Amino acid sequence: MATAVVIGAGIAGLLTAKALEDKYSRVIVVERDRLPAEPEFRSGVPQGRHAHGLLLRGAQIMEDFFPGLRDELVAAGAQLMDAGEARVLTPYGWAAQGETGLPMLSVGRPFLETAIRHRVSAEFADNTNVVGFRFDGSTVDGVRVRPKDTGAEEVIEADLVVMAAGRSAKLPEWLKAAGVEVPEPVSVDSRTGYATRLYALPHNDKVAIGQLISAPVQRRGCSATRIEGGKLLVTLQGADGDHPSNDPEEFMAFARSLDVGLAEILDGLEPLTPIYLYARTASSMRAYEKVSDWPAGLIAVGDSVVTLNPLYGQGMTVAALEAELLSKHTDFSAEGVRAFQAALAKAVAGPWGMSAGADAQWAPDFKPGLMGKLMGRWQVALTQDVDMVRRFLSVMHLQAPPTSLIGPSALWRLRKAKISA
Repeated sequence: MATAVVIGAGIAGLLTAKALEDKYSRVIVVERDRLPAEPEFRSGVPQGRHAHGLLLRGAQIMEDFFPGLRDELVAAGAQLMDAGEARVLTPYGWAAQGETGLPMLSVGRPFLETAIRHRVSAEFADNTNVVGFRFDGSTVDGVRVRPKDTGAEEVIEADLVVMAAGRSAKLPEWLKAAGVEVPEPVSVDSRTGYATRLYALPHNDKVAIGQLISAPVQRRGCSATRIEGGKLLVTLQGADGDHPSNDPEEFMAFARSLDVGLAEILDGLEPLTPIYLYARTASSMRAYEKVSDWPAGLIAVGDSVVTLNPLYGQGMTVAALEAELLSKHTDFSAEGVRAFQAALAKAVAGPWGMSAGADAQWAPDFKPGLMGKLMGRWQVALTQDVDMVRRFLSVMHLQAPPTSLIGPSALWRLRKAKISA
């Protein structure tokens, strides 16, 4: 019986398990947390309390994997609206509103993760720590685990092991211990921090309000969206070290410093939770595809390979892209797993470039090139032309390549955008 072991039961791990269901007789997902039956925050997903963006491309892949998922989420209270309905403030004014044909789903991370997990047929070994790989020569042929209930080390044998344990994955240490040279990560840090609180929303109106952070002129931003359970998920964001606080008075002072009227909305709402902070937002990437002696029997996905600043909402969608790639992959030989890592690196290059490129603009010595200047012109155009909003969102939602932002048609429209005096 061919067995695949997936380390981590987050979004990347769950989608990976789904991608492997038809390829392996047995798929086992090992998770250090005890997995709850109902949606709730767990420590293994430290950013789980905060706003999450499910980009359209990611939502489409998830729907392909789990037909009817979107309807299930909406029926349970998740908000579905056209992306052009959102009220978004750029440094140059409010983005134009109108029909874009891009459906935007707003849902809490624990709620989404639980809905997906209930649709995955893999076995789950939760409340279990993975303490390393087992090697047979240069091949990973199992994982060493220690269930928290017993504390005794065991081995789960596997024909394939997939590391999907997130930012805290110990993959580099385990590879180094096996004599495999691993590349140092390339990192970019905009020093962004979050503060999030849930509020009771006494009506069912669609709510999607945002203020964009934009280097170097706009350090503060926010996201406020209705999610399941009649709740308003409010996340305050501050870049370049200008972080919001978890003190209620300072939280509201930060909200009042914004220009979207958020504080006025919150003044009339009942808080449901304390204020939670998060600041591990650096973007980093490891070029595992360049490791010449990459072990057979091993694949790495998700944040263990590339971590993206959550500000841009790309993480879950990148995990979906990787799982889609894995679902189409058929060769899991030594050469095949290396080929997969190379294909994965190519697939995440676009999102990495957008995230890291935006964060790099906070560096004191950053000098904007032509693309940087064009992005400034794009922000102007977003306030004046709903078709430009659609084009821009299509790229942000990974529906269109970044090159479409500088095509002849787009450049002609950019020339028409006028900056107000």
